[in-house]
Amino acid sequence: MKKLLVSLWTLLLASVLLSVSVLLPAAAEEAIAWPEKAITIVVPFGSGGDSDYNARIMAKYLTEELGVTVVVENITGSGGSIGSASVKDARPDGYTVLQNHNALMISRANGISDFGLEAFELVGITAANPGDVIAVASSTGITTLQELVDASKEKKMTIATNIGATTQVSSFMLGQFANLTQVDVGGISDKVVALLGGHVDIIVGPYGNIKPYEESGEFNVLGVTAQERALTFPEIPTCIEQGYEVYFPTRFFMAFPKGTDPRIVEKFAVAVEKIITTNEEYAKEIANAYYQTPLFVPAEEALTIYAEIEELISRFTLTELK
Repeated sequence: MKKLLVSLWTLLLASVLLSVSVLLPAAAEEAIAWPEKAITIVVPFGSGGDSDYNARIMAKYLTEELGVTVVVENITGSGGSIGSASVKDARPDGYTVLQNHNALMISRANGISDFGLEAFELVGITAANPGDVIAVASSTGITTLQELVDASKEKKMTIATNIGATTQVSSFMLGQFANLTQVDVGGISDKVVALLGGHVDIIVGPYGNIKPYEESGEFNVLGVTAQERALTFPEIPTCIEQGYEVYFPTRFFMAFPKGTDPRIVEKFAVAVEKIITTNEEYAKEIANAYYQTPLFVPAEEALTIYAEIEELISRFTLTELK
């Protein structure tokens, strides 16, 4: 009987120890003291565009979700590479986050920077541009891509780009068919001013920034740089259906400096995903501002998507098409 009792207690003790060993990591997961102070989302572009907007709308809801202030800081220059580098080199303590998009890969392809997503702890894809639009001044009388291509063959036209940013790829793609000079004028706000002032002939950018000028009769929108028509403005044809292979998918991501505690990255990702997938007010706001629909793609799947985008980008350099 004593041997039986000893055996039973031994088994019970082993069971308890096993339970403790299983529960301790779970408890440790819950015990992480983060966040305890304000979090900064760095946007490597200026204000007034969809990059800045997506960060600010997410910051507003993350402040509610995480219980600390989440602020946005714009660090501009070199097609987003300066701001991205500032996050890459920041302390990996969970209080500095990058929001960027495909521009990170474009900068490396152009030789502007020497790092990509591997330099960060990726949260995931957190937003998607439904497709930039190509626009010209309505005074040109041009209403289709075919008319633009024909006009450029009679007289070379200028297109505003932003070297290192996503519109560089779209504008260079269009340059395969039209006779264009690329002019780096900066972000979408600068492009709109340049077209209004007659300093360039063509701009490419988010429909949310261009639509007011289409409605006022100042701009004509010619096509969407996407593989399919946007669900939120289906009346505008794609460049592809007009016979021109001009498309570039812009996918926004958030990421922490390399070495950030994976528990922080996971906690942040859960909060972001919750906002994107369940918050109806968030969905309404991004639809009203930039015609977006909510999108969250976890880090592992996002890496596959970005690999495909990077392959597309690899066809381009800073000054020429390969």
